[in-house]
Amino acid sequence: MNHEEVLAVLSDSKEDAKSIKEIAQAMGLEISSYIDWVRAERRLVRALGALVKWGWVSYDERQKEEGHKFWYNAYWKTELAK
Repeated sequence: MNHEEVLAVLSDSKEDAKSIKEIAQAMGLEISSYIDWVRAERRLVRALGALVKWGWVSYDERQKEEGHKFWYNAYWKTELAK
């Protein structure tokens, strides 16, 4: 997985930011079993961490509104990546 693949599926606006699960689904990553999901999540977290560090991606913490009220990070491209 390279950084260009991740940037290709991210939105340009904070309002349309995606969670790690949404990014994995948009990239077509295999997440049908728990172990597949863990592997995909680890790769995405590493790639997104580097993109955040370089200033190409930004994120904020959000809380899910329906169902279990857990927190997650939502990611979107910054001006540098557009």
